[in-house]
Amino acid sequence: MRLTTSIFAISLLGVALADCGVEGGTIIVANPNYDIMDELDACSTIFGDILLDPAFVYFMLRGPQEITGTIIAHDNVILKSLSLADVRKLGGFSFASPTIETVISFPEVTEIGFLEWRNITWDYEFSHFTWQAEKLVTVSNLNIEATYISGFMPDYPTYDGTSFYYGGLTQLEMANTIRVVDNQRMDEVVFQSLKEMSGSLIVGSNYNFLNSRGKRDGTSLLVSLPELVLVGGSVVIYDDDVIRGSQEGKIDLPALDHVFGDFNVTNIGGISEISVPTLGEINRGLYILGNKGLKSLDFPELRRVDHVVIDGGDSYYGGFETISFPVLEEVGSFHVNAPAYNFDCSSLEHIRQIASEFSCSNSRGTYDPDAPSSTSEVPPPSPTDPESSPTATTDEPSATSGSMETDQPSQTNSPATTVPADSTSSPNATSDAGATPTNESPADASGSAPASSGASGPESPIVAVLLLFTYWLL
Repeated sequence: MRLTTSIFAISLLGVALADCGVEGGTIIVANPNYDIMDELDACSTIFGDILLDPAFVYFMLRGPQEITGTIIAHDNVILKSLSLADVRKLGGFSFASPTIETVISFPEVTEIGFLEWRNITWDYEFSHFTWQAEKLVTVSNLNIEATYISGFMPDYPTYDGTSFYYGGLTQLEMANTIRVVDNQRMDEVVFQSLKEMSGSLIVGSNYNFLNSRGKRDGTSLLVSLPELVLVGGSVVIYDDDVIRGSQEGKIDLPALDHVFGDFNVTNIGGISEISVPTLGEINRGLYILGNKGLKSLDFPELRRVDHVVIDGGDSYYGGFETISFPVLEEVGSFHVNAPAYNFDCSSLEHIRQIASEFSCSNSRGTYDPDAPSSTSEVPPPSPTDPESSPTATTDEPSATSGSMETDQPSQTNSPATTVPADSTSSPNATSDAGATPTNESPADASGSAPASSGASGPESPIVAVLLLFTYWLL
């Protein structure tokens, strides 16, 4: 017999039932109805949600093995303990904005449909979140938002040092969607056993503002999923107005093989490495945008991706020293902007040959191997070019102007400078100098030399000497 219920507290009339509640309904657990706990203990399966009154103190179930709905514990002011001793499958658990520390124990739970921890904070330095779910391997949707939780590995050791108050999610193997955002004591996002996700992984703006419980230096970010092989949705890792001083950040996905959505890493400050050594295919886009400090990018096994956008961001920090896609075979558009370094865009020439659209720019400008080189020699003007004429004039002094010949005596190859000193007063010598050919036509210059080296009068000095010698003999 399955009891029908609405949002009112139910009474099970003390009858032991195999099934309790109604699918889609809500059971309210509130003071002073303490007997409801005994009635719920008699159930094997509880259908519908369970809503805990904010003033309830202890919620401890013994007996039920499945709860199809969600246990909702929001704004609880004195909830000290929440325990499900025998439950193996739970539709959901939403825990938000507690006032005091609460001990949560799910020792037999292996599967949770929706797990949410939101706005879990505390006032004191050594306060902590006590959570135990050692057998939990599957979560359909995980949302961890705006908490003081340090991560998903065990933390806060017990006084005897044999265990931890916070057990983390170390056994989690399967998930649909994981969303971890705006957590203020979290500088590590590590799911050590997660192997497969049918939805998306979203990690955003997690930072150890208190710099007290972090595993590393409090400012750099570590995202590590060492066993994750497949993501059915997207991988999105980002920061939004987070200042990170360290340069030790790392995204480590050593076993990831296939992403069916986007792979997006945006605005992570101080990140030094994105490690995806086995990633072979991204069905949609690859976006690496504005990650200050990331100088090297390597996708050694990526063969197929729909489109790629890599942007180093601002000109002071942005840019890459190396970008490597050695085995890429299929890509639509591929765009790279690396403004801070002289990244060698020609190293991506093999991608330019296969991409439908390609652009690459660095501190020297846009890469265009098909454009004429700016350092190539300019061929000399043809003889019919007006600029090659001796009479042509320009704004700058040229080798064919008379002033160039007098102001720059180092041009000894010019025929005008080879004229003897005593012949410069000759009208012929002056006219010859004015008609000196340009340097682009040396053959014409050598041909004009004899004309400027001829006799300067009707009688040469040699003839005069011979006449005088003949007169003396007579």
